[in-house]
Amino acid sequence: MNIIFLSRKHGRPLTLQLNFRWLVSGVVGLVFLSVSLGATGYWAVSEYVLPEMVTPPMTASDKARQQALRAMVDRMADIQARMMRIDALGAHLAESAQLKGDEFDFSARPPMGGPLEDNDGDMDMGLMPDRDTIERDMSSMWQDIQSRETQLLALDRILQELREQTVSLDNMPIHEGYITSRFGYRHDPFTGKSKFHGGIDFAGREGTDIYSVADGVVVWAGRMSGYGNLVEVDHGDGMVTRYAHAKAVVVKVGDLVNKDQLIAYMGSTGRSTGTHLHYEVLRHGKRVNPASFIRIAQR
Repeated sequence: MNIIFLSRKHGRPLTLQLNFRWLVSGVVGLVFLSVSLGATGYWAVSEYVLPEMVTPPMTASDKARQQALRAMVDRMADIQARMMRIDALGAHLAESAQLKGDEFDFSARPPMGGPLEDNDGDMDMGLMPDRDTIERDMSSMWQDIQSRETQLLALDRILQELREQTVSLDNMPIHEGYITSRFGYRHDPFTGKSKFHGGIDFAGREGTDIYSVADGVVVWAGRMSGYGNLVEVDHGDGMVTRYAHAKAVVVKVGDLVNKDQLIAYMGSTGRSTGTHLHYEVLRHGKRVNPASFIRIAQR
């Protein structure tokens, strides 16, 4: 291939001879150079120019503040999850206690929403709530927790009273007979000295039926020093009843008994001066006055 250049000054033509291989090589070189320059320019712009235009670089203090705020947000999310479980438990307990109205309202949602999404990278500081906002929300959540705690404590007291009334509202241990000795200090019938009497005595005919005052499980059925033939029934929640001096016992340890179920017959075994039932009520291992339970049962 020949390329001819004409000069006006000299008037003589200048001929340049090129072969095809050189021409192709030149074109390829120019294309490669253009692509290289373009790629280099794009890399420089994307690496240095665009980041400066979009977001400023984070300083060490910015990163530390970001980590601290993120930890606070995560903590708030954990607190919120725990509060939701507490609300569910409180609602269940209130329903179990058959409470009505809005006195124990566990339906109110905590004042915070869910945690911010973690994008597995540096979080945009513009999307992160500031420290004052988080502290206000945490303070509000803390007040809500204290309110829930107060409600749950009050609800626990109500449930405890209901559990105790489950026993106290049951029948008397005998259907025939009368009280001959009450709970408290008295003159001992054997020594004549003042001595504490930890139950109530019911007099009656020998063989009179003795009944369990509430549902429970028999934990003692047999002789016990001083008590003679004794039946002891555990009613749960720390409440236990004892039926002493029986002529005969008709239940055994491990039996489940129902309210007003026959468990023994009245007698005079053990430390006794005559036919009677010695009846005791224990709350968490301590003997208490059965009279209050009997009075409620008689209403």
